[in-house]
Parts: sequence; structure tokens; C-alpha cells
Amino acid sequence: MPDLTRMTRILADAGVDFVIAGGLAVILRGSALMTRDVDIVCCMEPENLLRLFEALEPLHPVHRMTPQKLSFSREQAEKADYKTLYLSTDWGQLDCLGEIKGVGKYEACLCVSEPILLEDVTVRVLTLDALIAAKRAMARPRDLHAVLELEAIRERQKG
Repeated sequence: MPDLTRMTRILADAGVDFVIAGGLAVILRGSALMTRDVDIVCCMEPENLLRLFEALEPLHPVHRMTPQKLSFSREQAEKADYKTLYLSTDWGQLDCLGEIKGVGKYEACLCVSEPILLEDVTVRVLTLDALIAAKRAMARPRDLHAVLELEAIRERQKG
């Protein structure tokens, strides 16, 4: 997980507009579940994607969903013709999503996120309630398992 949190740090340091979602957000909210990637919801505008590219360039990002594993390039970032970017980097996988099912696009996710200090940098993470809504909407077995754990964490925090 250190590489995953380091990846969020370089994104934050580069000024990328993003909110941590998915497995890493679940872990940061207190879950014992494991993850191998970083899921973020981010602004898919050219300026933000250029900051994303510049942050990731030293990590050799490639499109992991293409058979040829094509590089993510500055020209592609400038086009900003993406709803999602599934990247593989030297530090691991990064899924850049334009929308989170059950929550909404970046702006909506930003409204239901909270700042968390992570390795001396502040990042935004979906709230417990937003994570529960997202995981319920995905409805995969692993997501429904996460919902149970997140609900238990929420109850423990209330009590």
C-alpha cells in the first residue's frame, strides 16, 4: 500500500483535482480489506488531465486496458476525451473515473468528500455514507461485502 498512498501524494502535489474512492478510500475509512489499485474520481478537463499526466510521467503510465499497453501521452491529456482512464504505472494501477456510480461526477463526489491527512499531505476521500452508496450501486459481491464492513465502521463511530 505505500506505493498507492505515494501515488495520491504525487497527484496532490501536482495540483490534480481528485477524490479518493474505491478500495483505498475504504481502507482509509478503517476497513481491513485489501486493494491493489487506486481509484479516484477526477475532473476530466484538459487542464486537470495535463496535471495528471505531468505527475505520472516519471512513473511511465500506460493504458492497461489496451492489448498494446499504449503510453498515456501529453497529447491524449490535452484532448481530454475520456470518461475513464485505466492506467498502469511503475507504482501500480490507477483508475481515473469521471463518475462514481451511486454518487455522481467529480463535482458531486467533491461535495461528499472530506479532507484527510495522508503522509503529510491533505487529500479528499469520499465520506463513509458516499462510499456505502457507491459500493451498493456497484453491487458486486466484493462491494456488498465492503458495504457490511463500512456500515459496521459507521455504527462504531456513532456509538
